[in-house]
Amino acid sequence: MSVYTPLSESDINSLLAGYDLGALVSFRGIEAGIENTNYFVTTTDGEFVLTLFEHHHGDEVREFVQLARHLGDKGLAVPAPISNRNNVWLHDLCNRPAILCQRLPGSHVANPQPGHCQAIGEALARMHVAAADLNPRRVNDRGYDWWISISPELSSDLSADDQALLNDELEHQRQHHEAWIMLPHGWIHGDLFHDNVLFSGEQQLGAILDLYNACDGALLYDLAIIANDWCCTVNGDWKEGAVEALLAGYESVRPLTAEEKDCWPLVLRGAALRFWLSRLLTVRIQRLRAAEMTLHKDPDEFKHKLLMRRAAQ
Repeated sequence: MSVYTPLSESDINSLLAGYDLGALVSFRGIEAGIENTNYFVTTTDGEFVLTLFEHHHGDEVREFVQLARHLGDKGLAVPAPISNRNNVWLHDLCNRPAILCQRLPGSHVANPQPGHCQAIGEALARMHVAAADLNPRRVNDRGYDWWISISPELSSDLSADDQALLNDELEHQRQHHEAWIMLPHGWIHGDLFHDNVLFSGEQQLGAILDLYNACDGALLYDLAIIANDWCCTVNGDWKEGAVEALLAGYESVRPLTAEEKDCWPLVLRGAALRFWLSRLLTVRIQRLRAAEMTLHKDPDEFKHKLLMRRAAQ
């Protein structure tokens, strides 16, 4: 959600011309995140978020925005795109697919506590259950096959020790890939870091954001992504009571199977590996293509978390 594609006032006015949302008052780029270009847009009628997709074409956007529309129809608080007067919600802006959503109330929590973890666990389970009847599911383009294919390319950026760590973890995941396949699957958020959730009040969950990585996957993997971000420090140390609260919140809606409980350490490792690899790739991309405003996220954070999860087994 950095600003890779700078927009002018005329760019935004050209989009708003198709809507009945009042006159443009102000707009500003959003610095949080790393993948898409986002702007806060304020008009005389309200506040909105404009997203330009930097790595997806229009057909892909249609595919994964369907989840937000489906969940919104079921009453879940997610950002669904607004249609213009011609009932069009997907636009082309500066040669990028673009959507406009209502800005949802609430704020991000910088340091989630067990109460926040319990709330997101319950909300995630409700999302998994609500999405179960939406088919077909989008293929995960950052799943196991991607881990295997991208690793040789990224290993050239690593030290010898880090290359050895990467190769060893990939081998471990290869050996246990069948266990992943046997886990319950469905729609997953795939990127539910704490900056993708809004809270209203002390620990009242307001909305789940950024469903643009949503895809088919092991439901347990969504929980592991949350655990590796919400429930620990940047060094990977668990916060007291946080993981327990996350799992309790989730299981209050959807109890985990025996196979999921057995695979928890494996999936925690896989989730740490995935974000180590994706952050390494982002660093490479950002070196080649400077953004107007870019939030740099350190790949070593997830290398350290991977080391911690490996040490715990």
